Amino acid sequence: MKPRVFALVDCNNFYVSCERLFCAELRDRPVIVLSNNDGCVVARSKEAKALGIAMGQPLFQCQKLIEKHQVAVYSSNYALYQELSDRVMAVLKRFTPAREVYSIDEAWLDLSHVPSDKLERYGQQIRQRVLQETGIPVSVGIAPTKTLSKVACELVKRHGMFSGVLNMLPWPEKECDAWLAGIHVGDVWGIGPQLSRKLKARGIHSARALKQADHIWIRHYLNVTAQRAVLELQGISCLPVQTHTKPRKGIMVSLAFGRAVEELDELEEAIATYAASAAETLRRQRSLATQVSVFLQTNPFERRTPQYAMSASASLPLASAFTPDFLDLALALLHTIYQPGYRYKRTGIYLTQIRPQYVVQSDLFGIFSPEAFARQMHLMATIDELNRYWGRNMLSFGTQIGRRDWFMQQTRRSQRFTTRWEEIFTVS
Repeated sequence: MKPRVFALVDCNNFYVSCERLFCAELRDRPVIVLSNNDGCVVARSKEAKALGIAMGQPLFQCQKLIEKHQVAVYSSNYALYQELSDRVMAVLKRFTPAREVYSIDEAWLDLSHVPSDKLERYGQQIRQRVLQETGIPVSVGIAPTKTLSKVACELVKRHGMFSGVLNMLPWPEKECDAWLAGIHVGDVWGIGPQLSRKLKARGIHSARALKQADHIWIRHYLNVTAQRAVLELQGISCLPVQTHTKPRKGIMVSLAFGRAVEELDELEEAIATYAASAAETLRRQRSLATQVSVFLQTNPFERRTPQYAMSASASLPLASAFTPDFLDLALALLHTIYQPGYRYKRTGIYLTQIRPQYVVQSDLFGIFSPEAFARQMHLMATIDELNRYWGRNMLSFGTQIGRRDWFMQQTRRSQRFTTRWEEIFTVS
């Protein structure tokens, strides 16, 4: 049986590449993209990295570097990034039917159908086609396992000698181990900070040391995730390409406010907006939920102001994906935890006890009506389709409507060139 071949396609500095796509003057100029409310750096061009700007660094800490080196600063433009990501993924789908979208800027491809002597050239074809059709540069790492393909992609980004594509399959084990020795154990896919600390405490500091560890011992003292990482580094594939996205077991919608919020009516507007978004996500994955949790908190970094944080949970009588059900319960929960006199920074909703839509549990006393359930689902499908066609929140519920000046700050956001007619790119 022919061994599996995995290719990880990773967009280079994706948010920055999206901004550069519509602004030629940003080429070769340091660029950073900020998080929600323009707080921290979440994406950097290689020029910005060379200046010493760190990932996650607060904006105010790098203000002097920004002014000195004329760094271009942008707010996150999620509508633009998601649309360009969809274009990239559509191109990748044409190279193989087995494609797993791992994140907004990464996807795995199963290239087991490609002859081994043509893999590197095939990787170059992928890079060229994506760049030609979307304008987004990508790196390609090819290996016998997902974890090694992650390693290959990381090596491509660190070393220009690979010309954007690295195929690890022909490498002898000694050469592979030599490169793995230069990779920190915490940078191995699946090994987070907590596992990294435990491994270093046992003398395992590099990816090579992790590969050479006894996987049975690793599972006994750590967990099965770390064991899989060991086996995958040894070239034993444990994780296939997932062509179908697994439904989420929990759905959370929460954003920090653009300013402090004190009034209950503004909090009601926010939680209603988040509840409607969570319900839409629930329907998109064809699921129902029973448990609803709502939380509320002040800004923990404002140490001189009174602090407060509270949450509350409750269950619906029957599993649902009907937005009004979640709105009523979420607002009721908000009223139980709201306390006047505080400057709130964040609220959110969390849906759990999720089950497939086709599993509808009836009840003994006849509360559940199949006809009413069908009408509700038809109504929500109509609203979702109209919002998809005409734009998000074109149709919304009354409790969502308001000034929305509490929404997150995006003072440096570029135009949404590909999703808004009024912001379409123009040439003068």
